[in-house]
Amino acid sequence: MAALAFLILAGVCAVIGRILLVAGAFGVSVWWGLGVFLPFGPMLFRLNYPEIAPTSRYFRLAVLPCVLAYFLLGSGGFPNLRRSDLVESANAPAAPKEHYAVEKIAKSGLAERSAANDREFKRLETWKEALRLQKRDLLNSDIQGNIRYDAELAQYEAALAKATADKNAIFSGK
Repeated sequence: MAALAFLILAGVCAVIGRILLVAGAFGVSVWWGLGVFLPFGPMLFRLNYPEIAPTSRYFRLAVLPCVLAYFLLGSGGFPNLRRSDLVESANAPAAPKEHYAVEKIAKSGLAERSAANDREFKRLETWKEALRLQKRDLLNSDIQGNIRYDAELAQYEAALAKATADKNAIFSGK
């Protein structure tokens, strides 16, 4: 109930501050009076006539502590903004415990298969480097060397395809 009283007090202060600002603007001229209803009009009026605007400033500044008190006292008027609900939601887990990023490897032997697959990829990486060096040193006129290189490249690509398929099977859990 006290929170609602602070909210009402904030509204009253805001209205009084706006009325004082409009009255001061109409006291200067009709155009300024109409101008404070436009976007950025109140700001421009306060910048151009700082001696007229201070009376409304006190009421506008009083709105801030009233709104703060409203939120601190529990915002009784709006059940969605209760402080206890915010604390409960802050303590709730962000994701379920069995989430994809934190799953344990459940099947037996899956860890061993993964380690063997990693070793196979390292072996294939060294094979790939050896093939790269062999291709660099191979002459186009060496027909027999090119045939041997193409055969070994086909073996490498088959082994790479097999290792990649095994890796995909491991990660899909099969």
